[in-house]
Amino acid sequence: MPLRLGMLGMWHTHANGIVRQVCAHPDEFQLVGFYDADPTVVAQRREQWGPLVPHFELYDSPAAVLDLDLDGVVVEGLVYENLALARLALESGRPVMLEKPAGANRTEHHELLACAREQGLHMQMIYLFRYMSAVQELLRLVRAGDLGEIYHFRARLPKVLVDYPRYLEDFAWHPGGIWFEMAGHVIDLMVAVLGAPRSVHPVLAHHHTEPGHFVDNGLGVFAYDHAFGIIDIPALEVAPNQRRIEVFGTGGACVIPHLGSGHLSNRNVQAVEVFRAGADRWETVELPAATLQIPDLREFAAVIRGGKTPDFSLEHDRTVQDALLDACGEALSPP
Repeated sequence: MPLRLGMLGMWHTHANGIVRQVCAHPDEFQLVGFYDADPTVVAQRREQWGPLVPHFELYDSPAAVLDLDLDGVVVEGLVYENLALARLALESGRPVMLEKPAGANRTEHHELLACAREQGLHMQMIYLFRYMSAVQELLRLVRAGDLGEIYHFRARLPKVLVDYPRYLEDFAWHPGGIWFEMAGHVIDLMVAVLGAPRSVHPVLAHHHTEPGHFVDNGLGVFAYDHAFGIIDIPALEVAPNQRRIEVFGTGGACVIPHLGSGHLSNRNVQAVEVFRAGADRWETVELPAATLQIPDLREFAAVIRGGKTPDFSLEHDRTVQDALLDACGEALSPP
């Protein structure tokens, strides 16, 4: 029987991919009810998803969705509203898939994690890159010890300049700007490789030629006892294919030269460049590109139905969000 899901909030960019993957796998998943407080978002999603989702049903409150027979809830609303929506779902006894970043308030996030633990419910962050083929290979090499002791993690995750007006509209409310929006993706992977940082040293700036205060170019240095993590997030990019991750250790190195995205043009393979101590050259491995977001959904189903141990723990997710907020300051009041 398909896993029956409700969706609270429909605003987030990644929501479209989740809906499309659910619709592409009807034997595994079914979306049975949707809610968003914004009539404009509701109208846009009705037009976009109505032809795709069988019996597309919109409801006028979170409570109405949570009154349905659900196996889990996907939370895809405005970032500063998502923790409250996730809390309602957990308190109704439903496990949650929560879109990134994990809200904008540290205390509220910690309380949400405590609620999940108390209820004994799975709560899973939706970070788009976790199940990319190249990322999975990188994590496999690290966990197998093939790269030795890791001393350097570096990630670059730019956003294109042409979309700058949309970034202002969506994220100017937060003091971290584009850093707040994007850095969690790769902090998530840095923490998977190195654990919790000892200290965080952000350098956030507005570098657009137009006057303003929006953080559109950010650099974060994360200090560990025996390593550095360096993350670079600009919103001024014009060069293509410059999203990358580099991991260096005492036994070797692994580079993902083009991380890609669910929203960018991607090849049907992902390249990973690997160097092993004692070798005379780098090796390039081309992996079949994984379809994004369906692995997240299958992980969710496996944990809540099959008792699988989550790939990423609640403590991991707390570390990621704390590091993100440490690097950009606490939230301003939402609009």
